[in-house]
Amino acid sequence: MSSQCDRCKKEIIHMTTTSERPFNGGTLIVTDVPVTKCDCEEDVPLADSALMAGYARMLTTHNIVGNVTVSLKDIAKNFSLQDFLPRNAAL
Repeated sequence: MSSQCDRCKKEIIHMTTTSERPFNGGTLIVTDVPVTKCDCEEDVPLADSALMAGYARMLTTHNIVGNVTVSLKDIAKNFSLQDFLPRNAAL
């Protein structure tokens, strides 16, 4: 059974895509990113977006230059969101 978007009334599709995000030295290209998509919107899970943003920030911190291509599964296998939080962050 498929679901339908409340706004555009089109079918909601679950798929994977490639996400590109610039960082201070190049472009991070993340493959196999899960998305939920209809005609009016494309949603990436918040935790996945935060993981990609943290990884891009780490590339900048370590002065990596150039285009970096990695799958989201490889990022998630080696890092967690806690790895990208400031060490002195109060929870």
